[in-house]
Amino acid sequence: MAGTGNGTTVALSVSTVSTCVTSIELPSFAIEDLETSCLDTTNYKTFQASDLSDPGEITINFLFNPTSDTLLARGVAEVITVTWPIHTTGNTTNATFVADGYIREVNLPTLQNGELQEASIVFKLNGEDTEPAFTQEAA
Repeated sequence: MAGTGNGTTVALSVSTVSTCVTSIELPSFAIEDLETSCLDTTNYKTFQASDLSDPGEITINFLFNPTSDTLLARGVAEVITVTWPIHTTGNTTNATFVADGYIREVNLPTLQNGELQEASIVFKLNGEDTEPAFTQEAA
């Protein structure tokens, strides 16, 4: 059964995400379309699938604390692990998503009245050492 994201955690192998995470946007996996249309093709373009998929990226949004948060290093090789809370009674192993990559982008918050300061990290999956892997919750 689907649950909410409440209780989900994220960890990096080198950097520390010790702030209040508000959302984690997991990657979309897509393969590019290669157009195979010729000058004599009629009615519709023709396509074939590319050989490789882009492993995507993960966006982590968090409440920014200017007294304790730091700018995380970009480009450093890391392993990211997203861990879901256990949703089914009797299960003892959390669902996880694990991938290799690097922090590609750090976005500082927009400062405005009446709004909490929310920042984000974009983690690029590199597909080099370990392919992105999802492991389901289990007993």
